[in-house]
Order: sequence, then structure tokens, then C-alpha cells
Amino acid sequence: MNSSLTYSHESFTRWISSIISPIILLGCAIGNIISFIVLLQPRLRRQTTSIYLAILCVAEIGTCYTGLLRQFLLDAFNLDIRRINSFTCRTHIYLTYIFLRLAPLLLALVTLQRYLYVTHRAICSLKSTCIQLFCIFLFVFLAESHLFIFYELTYPDIRPRSDYIPFECTVDEIRYKIYYKFRSRIYPKLAFVAYTIVPLTVIIVGNVLLVRTVRQASDRSRSKSKKKRSVTKMLYAVSILYTVLTSPASIFLAIAPTSYQLAPAFRLQWTLLRLLFYLCHSVNFLLFCASGTFFRQEFVSFINSNCGFRINWRHNEHRAGDIGGMSKFEEETLHHSIQYKNPSEYSFAKIEKQNSKLNGASTENPVDL
Repeated sequence: MNSSLTYSHESFTRWISSIISPIILLGCAIGNIISFIVLLQPRLRRQTTSIYLAILCVAEIGTCYTGLLRQFLLDAFNLDIRRINSFTCRTHIYLTYIFLRLAPLLLALVTLQRYLYVTHRAICSLKSTCIQLFCIFLFVFLAESHLFIFYELTYPDIRPRSDYIPFECTVDEIRYKIYYKFRSRIYPKLAFVAYTIVPLTVIIVGNVLLVRTVRQASDRSRSKSKKKRSVTKMLYAVSILYTVLTSPASIFLAIAPTSYQLAPAFRLQWTLLRLLFYLCHSVNFLLFCASGTFFRQEFVSFINSNCGFRINWRHNEHRAGDIGGMSKFEEETLHHSIQYKNPSEYSFAKIEKQNSKLNGASTENPVDL
């Protein structure tokens, strides 16, 4: 009975992972690559926030394509790249945790940077941005270096040792007794605090303070209150999405004992939580970038200039100011072209208008010509 129950859990888990994982991987690649390209456009590249977001984009892709891709290959094709040799074992698990740790720290740093920028409490220069990013990279690389040192292909730590048991990418319990205790008992709790509690607190508190600042600014400038309310909603969405999708998996790893990994229901529970976790890395970045007006306008401009169709956000005459991605010249051109049914009439009227301006200028102030 137990063997049949274990088999049903395992087959159902593989089926879910084989179907949902490719969808998340595809969405992660397309969304983050497009966002990365848009962030490198000249208009956004001058802002320090775009530097954080561009690097966050790379971290999101690395998170999905080191962790989720490996699990998809394991569930769909029974292929584990960590079992090739000890070097691939150490390298892959090290890179997996590097990207996993970078994503929440960068997201928290972006939230903190945007709040300091909006409240004018700090000057976000290119030099300070590079220093902050370098410190984060150095901290993560050093903090996770123990994975590259102690992990290897060896006997699994949750099963009795036997010649019939295949090697796994883990820590040898007999050779590294002290580190094994640290990895099993202390490290999950430290990682939970450093990479989940602290970033989540910064994101929630930073967004709450940022929302309050935006509302206060909206009271002083009602002409921009509509735009700021949309930004506020997007920031709330980012915070809620990050909390709901990433916290369950982190809490589960922090409180689940090592012996529970042998239970039949463990794999199914962990697979569902893991898919939620990677789903956040596929859509969270797009939600965060969608909160920026400049990003939306630059994205529409990029689509209009590189694709064979144009995106027009104008639905009626009362929303002429909502044409995303158009320059001021394009808006004026569209406004004047609507007045003439024939394009030749618009061109003739435009030439006549320019001639009248030149004649008036030569009469009033000939020296300026």
C-alpha cells in the first residue's frame, strides 16, 4: 500500500512539473529579455533605477534556468546534470543559490533606492549604484561559497549507505560532520532570515512609505494624481505577489525536518511550492517595471519602432494624454492629421503654416534669421 501511494505521488508530481515548468520558463525568458532590452534604451539607461532592474532581470533568468530547468529535466527526462561529476555538482548548486539569493536582495535594494529617490533623501549616482551592487555580489558570493567547497557526489544523507544506492549531489555526513550539522540545522534558518525576512520587510515597509509619499505628492499636485494612483496599485501588487508566492517555499524549507524528505507527500508539496516560487520570478519583474511610466512609454516606443505594427493607447477624444510611447512631435502630428480626411490636404496645410511662420518672423525680427 505504501509503495503504491509513493508511486502515485511521484507520477502525479512529475506530470505537474512537466506541464507547468515549461510555461514558467518560457514566460520568464520572454518577459525578462524584453524588459532587459527596454531598460537598455537611451531614455531609461540614464536613470540609476534601470541599472538595478536590468541586473535584477538577469538574476530572474538565472534563478529559473538553474533551479527550475534542472528540476524539469529531472521530472520529464530523468536527467540530473548535477550527477555528471563532482565539479558540475558543485558549480550548479553554487550558481543556483547565487541567483536565488541575488533576486530578493536586488528587489529590496530597488525598493529602498526608489523610496530614497522619491523623498529626495539621497542622491542616486552611478558611482554609488555600482558600489552597492558590488557589495551585494561580494556578500552573496562569499556567503554561499561553502556550497562550492563541501558539496560533491557522495552517498545521500537521508538514506542508509549501500552499494546499490546511487550517488547524489550533497554533503558527506561522515567526512564533514560539523559542516553537515551546520548545513542541516543552522544554515536554513540563517538563510530564511537573511534572504526572506529581511528583504520582505524592506519591500513591504519601503512600499508603504513610498505609497504615503506618493499620496502626499498627489494632494499637492492633483494633475498627476491619476498617474500616481496607478503606480501605487502596481507597487502594492509587487509586494503582495512577492509575499504570497515566495514565503511558503522558504518557510517550508526552514521548518521541515530532514527526515520528512522521505515521506511520500513531501515531493508533491515541495513541487507545488517550488512552482509558486519560480512563478514569482517570472512575473514579478514585469509587474515591478510596469509601475514606471517611463518604462511603459519606452516599451511602446520600442515596439512601434521595431515591429510592423503600432500600439495606439488612445480610445476616445477625452484620453488624448494617454497615448503611451509617442513623442511630442508624434502626438501633434496625429492631432493635426485627424483634422484632414485626405493626407495631401494635411501636408499642404502644414507647408502653408510653416511658410506663414517664416514670413511673419522675417517681418518682425529679420536679424534672428
